Amino acid sequence: MRALGAIAVVAAIVAVAMVAATPPAAEAQMGERGKLKGGKKGGRKPTPPGGPGKVAADTNPEIIGAFIPTRANLDAMRIRGFLETGLAPVYPDDADCPLMTSAFGVATRSDGSQRSRRFYQGRHGGFDIPADEGTPILALADGTVVTMGEGAAIGGLAIVLQHAPEDTGLDVWTYTEYKHIQELPPLTIGQRVAMGELIARAGKTGTTGGYYGADGFSHLHMTAFFSTGGEYEIGHMLIPVGGQWMDPMAFFRRAPVESVNLIDLPEAEKSVPIAFKTTDGRIVPEGTKVVWPFACVPR
Repeated sequence: MRALGAIAVVAAIVAVAMVAATPPAAEAQMGERGKLKGGKKGGRKPTPPGGPGKVAADTNPEIIGAFIPTRANLDAMRIRGFLETGLAPVYPDDADCPLMTSAFGVATRSDGSQRSRRFYQGRHGGFDIPADEGTPILALADGTVVTMGEGAAIGGLAIVLQHAPEDTGLDVWTYTEYKHIQELPPLTIGQRVAMGELIARAGKTGTTGGYYGADGFSHLHMTAFFSTGGEYEIGHMLIPVGGQWMDPMAFFRRAPVESVNLIDLPEAEKSVPIAFKTTDGRIVPEGTKVVWPFACVPR
């Protein structure tokens, strides 16, 4: 992790991370840098020492209540933007994209069952996109790797990227976490990645042995946060200073990103066309700064 001064790097919550093997079409569109090899199934690549404001985040009741899954307080979570916004993706007519099945803040899993109240009071901390094991996961935007490793409980392996305002075109710093990935990737803390670059592969780490049984559930769980600066507190986990929960769909809708403001939008404005990368390497629409975390197959 970098020291925070002018560049302030950081990361978002629940430490965890990633990846494995690529279908030929996807490998062709990612280029040489996107060919993941040599990832580990387990272990941990912790955030390096250093950086700003290392406070004991896990002794702060507000931080505990808003961000730590097993000690979540509904009021604290809501104050920090953990609210069901109602945003829904609109997929392209001319391409097939992996579909989001369980939205941010909802109380149900992808199969319609009720979520365990043990984690975040039974609410969903991100969105889920089912995908076969090994399916390439793409960086949603240009960003910096700030942490990756294995989380506790149902966390599995994950990687967290930090995105500066110039990376996304938003006026806030943002963070995306890619969970349940198959293996840890051959990336390093502080490494820059490009929008649409292969950064991991879909997996089921953290999902076996519980609700989904021995077979688990291969999918991407994406969590997102934002803050006005690039600094962070570190304690039980990495949390952006002044951080707020963010519906990942807000990246595609653009401003506002605050959940409380998204809730108040007219229903017609909550249907959000996604930007995406195709398996043959095209970016749709041209000029976008964010893409769907899986490639879409042209029809």
